Amino acid sequence: PRALRPGDRLSVIAPASPFERDLFELGLAELRDLSFEPVYEPSVFYKREYVAGDPATRAEAFMRAWSDDSVAGVVAARGGYGSVQLLPYLDAESICCRPKVFVGYSDLTAMLNYLTGRCGMVAFHGPTVVG
Repeated sequence: PRALRPGDRLSVIAPASPFERDLFELGLAELRDLSFEPVYEPSVFYKREYVAGDPATRAEAFMRAWSDDSVAGVVAARGGYGSVQLLPYLDAESICCRPKVFVGYSDLTAMLNYLTGRCGMVAFHGPTVVG
């Protein structure tokens, strides 16, 4: 994927654990301070026990973010637990034809490995929005 530039839109998704809204808002403010335009959909706030919604819903949110041509990169809101549950729902063919930046760490290593190993994408082991 191309390098991120000031003004790029970054889609924030919640593929793993839920998070506290105030910390999320602080993270969004930091992205704005770095000259990015963070966007997200309401499903980012879903909670289902110890994960941020059911696996299919989380995977659909990822695929929508990845398929959005106005988005330069996808950033995880938080790690924690559950991102491996998304893998069976992801569409590798659609991912492969749209190079984007993906950033996450911790539990998101499953997605990082999927994107690099299965799709040949560059993925960054880096900070999430919440911390």
